[in-house]
Amino acid sequence: MKSYKGIIFIFLTALCFSTQEIVGKYLATDKLNSLQINLISFLVAAIIFLPFALNDMRKLKFKVTKRTIGLIAFLGIVQVSIAMTLFQEALVFTTPAIAAVILCSNAIITIPVARVILKEKMPKFSFIAIILAAIGIIVILNPFAGSDGRGAESHMIGVGLCVLGAIAMAFYNVFASKATKKVGPNITNSFSFFFGVAALFLFMIIFRIPILANLDLHTIGLLVYLGIVVKGIGYFFFLMAIKETSAITATSVFYIKPIIVPILMFIIMGKMITINVLIGTLIIIVASIILYKIKKNSELKKINI
Repeated sequence: MKSYKGIIFIFLTALCFSTQEIVGKYLATDKLNSLQINLISFLVAAIIFLPFALNDMRKLKFKVTKRTIGLIAFLGIVQVSIAMTLFQEALVFTTPAIAAVILCSNAIITIPVARVILKEKMPKFSFIAIILAAIGIIVILNPFAGSDGRGAESHMIGVGLCVLGAIAMAFYNVFASKATKKVGPNITNSFSFFFGVAALFLFMIIFRIPILANLDLHTIGLLVYLGIVVKGIGYFFFLMAIKETSAITATSVFYIKPIIVPILMFIIMGKMITINVLIGTLIIIVASIILYKIKKNSELKKINI
């Protein structure tokens, strides 16, 4: 029964997370800037996580140190201010399906980043997944034609922003593991979101970028949806998936998401992905599954030791 619960939570997480790029695309079409979208949606998410974070602080008898605050602030700036802003900006130039598949490839990019920064040993055969992911991104890039008919230049800018965002997320993954082990996911998420939002706010004030421009009931509803459903409920389902299965098994969410997004994109937006995007997506999914198997085998070995 427990395994069935885990599968249900994994699917619900993937479904929530898969709507992120589609909603982001609609917001970009409504002329909201990427900084504005992330500032408001992550502020909503930070407020949602705050009661859970405060409860964890009481349980863990959390002590504020400069080092911990510095790490959490760094995570917020990297994830909210840089990585997710790059992904949101990419949606101006490319499709939700492309943004989703490249975002989900950040787990593969994390391996060489962890090797360089933390000097972690690369899992055996992980280089196969890295090479396949690179090939998949090149196939998606397809410099000879745009992904949605708007031209090669716009398409390449979108893919380039997605790749930069995935690299930033890989840095976040490497350092986030330290924070979550020390203070837990709720404290890390809530306060890193607040720091990321604060950094965006200061940046927008300094450079006079509008914060409330083009807001109406439609865009506010979409922003609240991003904060509550995608970043709030979606993450709750993800934590439940980890509880019912394991951290490694729960990451299968990010291998399911690239399959769901094109389906939702067709149902909601009436848009089909091109052949090169389909082939590139399949290659990256295969790379992700290889990495998943490698991690799963490594986890089993640790248990058996």
